[in-house]
Amino acid sequence: MSLNRIQHFRGIFLLVGVITGCGGGDAGSEVSSDTEEKIAIAPIQTTELNAARVAEAAGITASIDSPSKVAEPEVAKPDSASAMGDAKLPFPDDDATKTLQEIQKLRIAALPTDIQEVKAARRERNERIVDMATKVLRLTMNDEARKPQFHQAVGQLLEARFQMALSGTKDDIGLLYEDVQALNERDPKSVAAAEGVYYVAKFAHTQAGLHGKSQPVWFETLSHWAREFADRFPEQAQRSVSLLFGAARSCELHSEATKDAEVAARLTTECRLCYTTLADKFATTEQGQEAIASLRRMALVGQQLSQFSGPTADGGFVSADEFPGKPTVIYFWESDSEEFNSELLPELEKIRSQLPADRLRVIGVALDDDESTINSFMETHVVPGQQIFFPNTAQRSWNSPLIRFWGIAKTPTVWLIDSNGKVVSTTVVADDLANQIKKLAK
Repeated sequence: MSLNRIQHFRGIFLLVGVITGCGGGDAGSEVSSDTEEKIAIAPIQTTELNAARVAEAAGITASIDSPSKVAEPEVAKPDSASAMGDAKLPFPDDDATKTLQEIQKLRIAALPTDIQEVKAARRERNERIVDMATKVLRLTMNDEARKPQFHQAVGQLLEARFQMALSGTKDDIGLLYEDVQALNERDPKSVAAAEGVYYVAKFAHTQAGLHGKSQPVWFETLSHWAREFADRFPEQAQRSVSLLFGAARSCELHSEATKDAEVAARLTTECRLCYTTLADKFATTEQGQEAIASLRRMALVGQQLSQFSGPTADGGFVSADEFPGKPTVIYFWESDSEEFNSELLPELEKIRSQLPADRLRVIGVALDDDESTINSFMETHVVPGQQIFFPNTAQRSWNSPLIRFWGIAKTPTVWLIDSNGKVVSTTVVADDLANQIKKLAK
């Protein structure tokens, strides 16, 4: 799905004429069915994007700024450094600068309070920004001295197109892609082209959150654009890293959540591709180290478990060296997890009541920060097995050496180890745990 494979739409958008010198076109043209398939268009509702919609759609996505918050560059402000790396320079008092200032005023202008009026006003505002940004592009595109203005206009235009694509129609999505295609054709190595690819990756990430449960192709689309951005623009390391990590984690989480085996396999492949790119190109970053740990974990099945040990809450010690001899269940948990309390813990209690300690070893890895929280929870709940809990507060929760070494992506997470000490699975779900353990216990 690289840019040079995105077909042109029948009506060529005005920006393409500006960038390529071909004149204007019809901005309201339809998207061809072939192009629609290539860019994985999902049905877009005209309601506002908000957290409730994301939760309702239940698309499992990781932030493209996680785990360490990588601030996105500000959107094209005339009085600040460009989001695309231009130095902070005073702009000349010309039409281009005045138009950019008008765009910024329009961006921060108050909107109506009525939700229906807000939608229409936001749409009108973004359409005006597109027109004004296009005007700036015409004025600045062939003047090297005006490159900062050109870049800011590109950023403003793409942001407007992005917002309209999120809450608009298939045509709006098509126009976003068409703009990115035009920037790519003008100069595929430019910072403007990079900004375009970043926006389609960002759009895929948002769509995965909204529609990924019913249309998992959005996770694959996100993975593709994240890897293309990192391959083509590795100098933009922060964005490359956050896109790759967000895509990898999103694909991994959804692959574990879906019941469709084919979808799970495809998303696992995409996840590995993103983690591998992170590990190869950005190994010194925090996310690169997490990618290396995640790949280490994903390679565990069928291997002898080693490098797994830790102190327990009751003063003991657990080591994988002791695991051969009987099957072992390892579960990573947090006391405030609803999924753990309502789904996994009851299953663990049932299994423990059916299989005594001489037939099944159960190990918990407690990820709460506070020791008193753990103690209080275990006083009021039956929590099976020995509980690994580090006395050093700097090694608790998601800073646990076990979490960091194995790249654990979520809690609760359950691993199964056979009686030979080999890993059978690292992705067991609560409703299948009993069946899996029965197979091992035989």
